[in-house]
Amino acid sequence: MCELAVREAAPALLDGDLEAMHEANHRFTAALESGDVEATLRTDDESHGVLVRIAGNRALATVLEQFTPTVRRAERLRFTALRGRDSVRQHDELIRLCATGDAEGAAAVAHDTWHSLPSAER
Repeated sequence: MCELAVREAAPALLDGDLEAMHEANHRFTAALESGDVEATLRTDDESHGVLVRIAGNRALATVLEQFTPTVRRAERLRFTALRGRDSVRQHDELIRLCATGDAEGAAAVAHDTWHSLPSAER
């Protein structure tokens, strides 16, 4: 997920958008705990997809789509390891900050999330 999408979307999120993010995060948590990496990836996309959709920035969406295959490798590494559990906390914090309208705080969480993706198998 991209900081730009968060900055653009956070001020425009409605209660239904935040609820969709919460619901996706609950499914994400369950998928992560069950070890279902495909469902984890799908629900992660659902949660972050709310922000990308609300941001309404087609150029940003296109760039994210182009980089998804590259990012998938790092996400698979994260979600198959114990460090993937940190993603639940990061999602909760992102949603909380979005709900309070703190676009800069939410963008910082997005930044940390992207920059904490593993770059190689260890």
